[in-house]
Amino acid sequence: MIQNCTQCSAQFEITDNDLKFYDDISPIFNGKKETIPPPTFCPDCRQQRRMMMRNSSKLYHRKSDLSGKQIVSIYSADKPYKVYDQEEWWSDQWDPLAYGRDFDFSRNFTEQLSELSLLVPRISLNTTNTENSYYTNHTLNVKNSYLLFGGGNDEDCLFGNYVSNSKDAVDALSLNECEWCYEGIASQDCNRCMYFMDCRNCTECLFVEECQSCNDCILCFGLNRKEHCFMNEYLGKEGMEKKRKEIGELTPQTIAVMRRELEALKARSIHRQSHIFGSENCTGDMIANSKDCKHCFDISDCENCTYVSFTPRGHNSHDATFTSPEGVEWDYEVCSTVGCPSSMATFMVWYGDRIYYSMHCHHCKDCFGCVGLKQKQYCILNKQYTKEEYEALVPKIIDHMRSCKEWGEYLHPSLSAFGYNEMIAAEYFPMTKEQVEARGWKWHTDEREQENYMGPVVEPPATISQTTDYICQQILRCEITGKPFKIIPQELKFYRAMQIPIPRKCPEQRHKERMEHRNPRKLWKRNCSKCGKEMETTYSPERTEIVYCESCYLETVY
Repeated sequence: MIQNCTQCSAQFEITDNDLKFYDDISPIFNGKKETIPPPTFCPDCRQQRRMMMRNSSKLYHRKSDLSGKQIVSIYSADKPYKVYDQEEWWSDQWDPLAYGRDFDFSRNFTEQLSELSLLVPRISLNTTNTENSYYTNHTLNVKNSYLLFGGGNDEDCLFGNYVSNSKDAVDALSLNECEWCYEGIASQDCNRCMYFMDCRNCTECLFVEECQSCNDCILCFGLNRKEHCFMNEYLGKEGMEKKRKEIGELTPQTIAVMRRELEALKARSIHRQSHIFGSENCTGDMIANSKDCKHCFDISDCENCTYVSFTPRGHNSHDATFTSPEGVEWDYEVCSTVGCPSSMATFMVWYGDRIYYSMHCHHCKDCFGCVGLKQKQYCILNKQYTKEEYEALVPKIIDHMRSCKEWGEYLHPSLSAFGYNEMIAAEYFPMTKEQVEARGWKWHTDEREQENYMGPVVEPPATISQTTDYICQQILRCEITGKPFKIIPQELKFYRAMQIPIPRKCPEQRHKERMEHRNPRKLWKRNCSKCGKEMETTYSPERTEIVYCESCYLETVY
């Protein structure tokens, strides 16, 4: 079945397997199945909607609305919400059921959930078991880390996004089990590597991409089990020692030259169709140890999943984004949901079962349209019911939502607490302020960005050996955005250990450029550059790279 997206008008396919999934996950109340209809939005617009609920990396100073103490939060001070410090939010000092109300069948569901969400207190940051890592968000089991957004089991990691099981990783994007690494993207099991992407099990490498099990390589692309190589040519150990001496201490100028040389090498090299490892019958990119997954990105240990991304474990789920190691199971249209099977249309719902159209609920079961609940069951709009009352009322609400065309869709964008430019959606679906406001969505104006820093600004030394501790007391200005930024002592210590010059760009700009370096999280059909067969890949047909299908790539490279 071919459908036109009600938001962008793009055509998309709804398969028989999709229809079976919607039927399989349709909930049962009072013995009657409440059928979930096929989506009216295309996969990209559905993904965008989910991402619009999440602010991962914008942090603000504000006061707790409970104690009045100064805190750091993902909610700016001008947001119309009650925001509590983490300990306060988890405490017994307030009762989320105190905000409960009856469902009003004269109004649509979204309006009523929006009113409730304005009243129920919100947690300042989403972190668990962190030590000396206050300036992080969406982190779990993290120690001595700073400006890390989306991370788990990390230590001494700075300026990273989606970093897991890593130590001493700085300026990273989608790294797993890496140590002493800098400017790494979408890589795993790497040690003492700098400026690298799509690499696995590499050591002591500089400016390498698409390399596996390589050691002591510089400016290389697409190598497997090689060592002592420069520009894809073997130099031997002594030759590489000589080459490193020729390169000398890294400066911004030598880094820029090496970037250009690597891009030239990539342009004449073979690119693989997709990064799928140890998997069967999967399409997408960055997939590991999975089976029967379609149009998925950055997943592992998943089976029978479709349109799922940033998920380390999943089974029988569609349209899920950003989940924890507990993953998803029989879930549909969920974002930042943790260990909550058989749920639909949720955001930041942790550890529960059968939760629908709810936000920020933890350790709950059988809840519908709730906000900020903890250890509750049989609640609607934060009002407590008996099991019998709940089972009788929910079908009536679903019928009402059907009449308002809300049932089956994700949470409406108006329920997001953030401006579009604060959301993670802006990184994957960039839009201008004018485009955002034309859709009736919010845009955040940051007062800090309106102010021009008028103090002294210094130019960092060209090399790290010329840099003194005094740099941590000075203000630097981003050479791209003009924003002021500072170097912290922990950061300086890392640069010295890795012999890296002080960055000339602010952390936000560095992250933006890492994002741009990756291929889009989107699939196109194009023909293999060798055998000519059609394949799905993240390289669009108009791009000039040489792209081989998986079988041709393996035959050629291995």
